[in-house]
This record gives sequence, structure tokens and C-alpha cells, in this order.
Amino acid sequence: MRRIYKMSVTIFLFVVFITGAVILRFYAVTDVNKRRVGAWFTAKMSRTALRFFGIQVSSSGHEYLEPSGKLIISNHMSYFDILVLASVKPTVFVSSVEIQKTPFLGFVASLGGTFFVERRSAKLVKLEIGKISDLIKNGFNVVLFPEGTSTDGSQILPFRSSLLAAATDSFVDVVPACIRYGEIDGKSFSPENCDYVCWYGDMSFLPHLWNFLKTSHVRAKVTLFEPIDTHLADRKFITAKARQLITDEYFKVA
Repeated sequence: MRRIYKMSVTIFLFVVFITGAVILRFYAVTDVNKRRVGAWFTAKMSRTALRFFGIQVSSSGHEYLEPSGKLIISNHMSYFDILVLASVKPTVFVSSVEIQKTPFLGFVASLGGTFFVERRSAKLVKLEIGKISDLIKNGFNVVLFPEGTSTDGSQILPFRSSLLAAATDSFVDVVPACIRYGEIDGKSFSPENCDYVCWYGDMSFLPHLWNFLKTSHVRAKVTLFEPIDTHLADRKFITAKARQLITDEYFKVA
């Protein structure tokens, strides 16, 4: 019964988000403003959803996101990462066209202001790098998951550096961010319980969400690192440095 209740409230939250986002986008008029209100509303609704789901988020390094107009690169384990990062600061997320084509999730992500890229086409990536640069120049903090996919949290995959050109070509700061899920219902995050939170591989969205609703409390932590100055380093160096910072933080002994 408890999970049925929580699923009912989850559906209600989706309805509120979709209705609110559609109304706000209608009045926003321009594409930039539509994305801006989408990011703002996503941040508001993310905080509400996290409280309901029992996901407690602690964070450090907020000052590194001021002023806005940064490229944030983070490790990636779940769609919950989006709620966690959005709750810290309104942001625009970069995702793949595969997510855009995913029924329902693609629609919701679009309303939230997500920017979709086709990673498999080098020609299209070059065009989209310019568009991401424009978003940053317009004052958006843009989040990129350079692993290219989500994981079960047991490793940090190699980072792809191509989309970081959006920062290096425009000389905007890159802010590494590490997400850690520390506890699930009082037990340390581990291979035994990670699937409650982590969404990866060929997992389907609704069965995963239904399984997650068994949980009562999850602790998450976001660590933001000092911005990397793109005037002083090239794309591959920045990618390697950011991955090292994130990996060291993720696997450090508490």
C-alpha cells in the first residue's frame, strides 16, 4: 500500500511539473526564455521531489557556480542525478537524442530545458558544440555527463572530451562535480543495494522507479570543485584533470 501511495504522489508531481512547465513555456515566448524558465522550474520541482522521495542532499562548493555561465561536468549513475544537481542550482542538462526519443522521459526532459545532442555524428557534434557555447554565453550553467552513459556506481568510466570544446572554444570555466550516494535506508551504498538508485544498462524506467519506491531514505552528496581555467589548458588536459578530481572524491574513504 505504501508504494502505491508513493507512486500516486509521484504521478501527481509529474502532472504538476508538466502542467506548470507548459504554462511557463507558453508565456516565455523566446527559446532562451523557455529554456531559462524550464531550468528554474525544474530546480523548484526537484527540491520538492527529493523531499518526497526521502533523498537528502548535502553539497559544497556552491560559490564556484557564481557568476553563472559555467560548464559543469559530473559522473553519472541515474536520472536521480538530474534532480540532485538541479536542486543545487538551476541548470541546463545535456543529454543524448536517445533520451529525447524515450517515451515520456524525453518529453519531460524537453520541458525541463534539456539540450539534446547526437553524439554518434561528428558533423552534428561540431554544430551542437556551438549551440552549447551559446547557452553558456547566455548565462546558463550547463551540465554535461562526459561518461556518455550511466553506471552502477562501481566505477567512473573514461570521460569523452569532444563536448568540452563548448567551454575551451569560448574560454569559459569548467567546474567538475562529484555525485555520491552514501546511504540507502541506513546501509552504505554497495553492489547489494545500488540498483535501488542507479539506473543503467537496459533497465526500464517504470520498473526501476517502482523498485526505488521501496526505499525511505537516501543520502546524496554533491562536491563542486574549483573552476578550471580554459585559458590555461587544452580540452584533453581539462578532461583528465576533472576525471581525476571526481574519481578521487568518489572513492575516498569517508
